[in-house]
Amino acid sequence: MSSTSRAMAEDGTPFIILGADAVLAALPASPVQLAHACHLLGFQLAAPATWGDELIAESCLDQLADYEHQAAVMCSCPLVTERLTRASMMLEPFMLTFVSPPVATARYIRAAFSGQALHITYAGACPGAADDSIDARITPAELLEAFAERAIVLGAQPNHFDALVPLDRRRFYSLPGGVPTRDHVERAAGRSFIEVTGDDVVLELTQQLIEQTPALLDIAVPLGCACAGAGEHAMRGNVRAGLLTLEPPRARTHVIDQSLHLDVTQSLVELCELHMGSVDSAEEPAALEVHLAADSAPAPEEPMIEIDVTGVDVIDVASMDVASIDAKPIEIEIELPPEIASTNHAVIPAPRKRPVVSRAPASIPRYANARGELVPRASLAVLRRALARIAKRKARRQPKVERGRRERAMEIHDGLVRTTPRTPRSLAIAGSADLPRPVPPPPARHRPRTMMEL
Repeated sequence: MSSTSRAMAEDGTPFIILGADAVLAALPASPVQLAHACHLLGFQLAAPATWGDELIAESCLDQLADYEHQAAVMCSCPLVTERLTRASMMLEPFMLTFVSPPVATARYIRAAFSGQALHITYAGACPGAADDSIDARITPAELLEAFAERAIVLGAQPNHFDALVPLDRRRFYSLPGGVPTRDHVERAAGRSFIEVTGDDVVLELTQQLIEQTPALLDIAVPLGCACAGAGEHAMRGNVRAGLLTLEPPRARTHVIDQSLHLDVTQSLVELCELHMGSVDSAEEPAALEVHLAADSAPAPEEPMIEIDVTGVDVIDVASMDVASIDAKPIEIEIELPPEIASTNHAVIPAPRKRPVVSRAPASIPRYANARGELVPRASLAVLRRALARIAKRKARRQPKVERGRRERAMEIHDGLVRTTPRTPRSLAIAGSADLPRPVPPPPARHRPRTMMEL
């Protein structure tokens, strides 16, 4: 039996946060059926991760209202932060850093149930869920395995809330992953919302920053953010739009309790420390702590087998005589150039090796960012060379674009100008022979009589 088949821990009321990937892994069962199954598993409350998305999106809109830079990068996923700070810290002024959606949801639950002992479990694969507000973490596969071991069928659960208190799973500000909607970004900050896609999202992101586009940039989906619907259980096509089809219609007002003031921002230094801690934990794998445990029987101890070593002779290596081997030196003939062979000493240049310089972490130069925090100063030449390559490529392509525009304008102009001389006005007027002749009067016998002929 796995660790997920154990009983609930008694150190607090068990709550569970269902991530977006857990909802996708439970398909074709609906999120309501998944919440009923979690209740049968022993959890008193199955909270959606959309609450954390709402908190992060609202905080992002507040920062965008008076943001000093034209472009801003949404960083609520550790994968985005790690990718942007992998080579340099030059993008730090443009990054809006927040905690992950499951952490924001856990903090909101603890603030709403303040004074009560809670044990919060997160079901999902978000790497940013390593926080003190979350007591245990399980993957969607482990959650489904727990349902199978308890004989809980997801499809047999009711598709509506009868015995359980219905939770508001609607959205007002956010999209999956915590990013605000396009309408809210344009209305609150006067910027556009751009989802950067492509093979090299960092290069396209840098191009947007160079052009100083007034927009909120997001690269979470191409990097595989599980909270945005990407990853192992992602739907085909637009993953965010597919995830929204599983949720109720969008709300017309606030969904989160406005009386609970929570800080969901996080500094870049804290995010880097969190990432380094996750890397260290990945190098030293430890057992996943899931408090579902008490009725499992201890593992049986295997009896130790006694081995009789009395019959083994111990060899004394020190007393052995090792015969020396006379070996002739190996001679290799090397043909040298005549100018070198004529001299007494042949000078053969040794291969040059690139020196390796190491520096202690305490001696790394640091600088203060816009928030007054001291962060390590990475190499500025990396970003400068990248920007120089982009500018050079753009300058090389610009003459071709301008030449194409001029040629196109000339073709249009030549098409509008007549290639033959204009026709004289005298020739344009038709002659008398070409004019239509008048219709002759009808014969007298067919002409009606008048009063004067009578």
